[in-house]
Order: sequence, then C-alpha cells, then structure tokens
Amino acid sequence: MKTIFKIADSLFPSIAAKQVYKVMSNPRIKKLRDFEEEILAKAAHERISFKKFEIQIYKWGNPNDKAIFMVHGWEGQAGNFGALVDILLAKKYYVVAFDAPSHGKSSKGKTNMFEFGELLKELFQKYKPQSIISHSFGSVMTLVALSARQNIPIDQWIMVTTPHNFKDRIEDVKKFIGFSDKTLKKVIYKLETETGYKVDNMNMEYFGDKVSHVKEIIIVHSKSDKIIPINSARIAHQNISHSELIELDNLGHYRILWSDELKEIITNRIA
Repeated sequence: MKTIFKIADSLFPSIAAKQVYKVMSNPRIKKLRDFEEEILAKAAHERISFKKFEIQIYKWGNPNDKAIFMVHGWEGQAGNFGALVDILLAKKYYVVAFDAPSHGKSSKGKTNMFEFGELLKELFQKYKPQSIISHSFGSVMTLVALSARQNIPIDQWIMVTTPHNFKDRIEDVKKFIGFSDKTLKKVIYKLETETGYKVDNMNMEYFGDKVSHVKEIIIVHSKSDKIIPINSARIAHQNISHSELIELDNLGHYRILWSDELKEIITNRIA
C-alpha cells in the first residue's frame, strides 16, 4: 500500500490528496480501558441529532449544580476522562461529556475537525457550562467554539495538552503516511473548499484574544509528550495572555489523563 501511495503521490497528487483527506475524515476508534467503560455505564445517556450524526451524550450528577463540560481530542472519546468524573462529582459539579461525530459511541461517517467545532458551539449554547476540561486537539476546537460563544461566561478552562494550531494535525498525517508538499497543498485546498474554514486561521495566535470571557485558563502539559511536544503548549500559553502553564514530567499524551498529577491539579484548582 505504501508503494502504491508513493507512486500516486509522485504522479497523481490530486488522487493522493483525496486518499489523505479520506484518512483524515475517518477517525480511528480506540478501545477504552475497563475503568473508562465503567464510568460511562454510570452516566445518564442521551442521543441527539447533529447533521447526519447521532451524537452520544453522557451526564453525571445533579442538573441543578454548576455544569462542567469535558471535550475529548481527535480519535478520543468521553471515556478518556473516566479518572476525573468522581473528583468533579465530589465538588458538586454536573458533569457533561460527549462523543464527537464518528467517535466513540456516536454514529459513524465522514467528518472533520471543523464539524467537531460546530457541534461544540451547539453544545456550549445548550449546556452553558461554567467550567471546561479539554484534551489534545479538543482544546483547539474548544478555542474556536468559545470564540463564537462569548455570551457564555466561563469561570475556568483547563486544557490537558494542547497543540497551538490545526496544521499540526495535517503535519502528523503527512509524517504518518509520507506524502509530498505538493499533495499537502491539495489536501489543504480540498479541506478549505469543503469546510469553508481557513487552515492558517485555526491557531492559538488567531483566536487567543477572543476568549477574554474565560476568567481562568490553565494549560497542563507533559514535557515528555511524544505526540504533541511541550513547545506547542508554550506557544499556546504565549498567545493567550491570561493563561497559566503547568509543565509536568514523565507522562504520555494519554496517560496524563489518569495520572495522579492531573487528579491533584483538578482537585486543587477546580473551584
């Protein structure tokens, strides 16, 4: 397959770009750990319609309490936050999470990051959370959604690992598949044509000053994260003037979500 793709990349970049876009539009689903499945089983489940998808929503606690919303990353799912739910319930939060289009237990189909962001705008408007916890590329989509929902006051937002721009996602795919810059340009053109978004604008620098309605922003990142380097979090921190950066050691991109270090931060810093 790699040999065939290299030939297409060299001779037929438009065809190669279509295949790359197909990979980017069909997120892989990773198996949850037992404790993640167990915490999802304790939630109240709801299905809502969004475009061509049926979206799975999870809710824990009392709806009359202040709401905290959890946003997973690309190829993640709500269960990834399983280690944090009991901590938040003990703090009397109404905890809400979801599986994005074609993620987790939501229905499957072609999707993209921008559709993810559009869903977030609707969910933020519906639940009006006081606090948010996001992970990985879910932080970029949260930034985009919050910039469009400045009418909703947010007390706290904790980003658990964050890239500083969407192009990182495309570069990751480029490294994984191995295609040329010529094909890359065609992938970006196809993406922008189909979604109506400018890839170069999907970054912390462009949106960083559009979240002043979020009172406190804390970025938590591990210096040993091999998927998103710590420098991405540092750039994000520089571009969001009122943010705080907490750098941790010896934690992986996903392992940070159930680490004792993150549990302690959530326990001590969530109001």
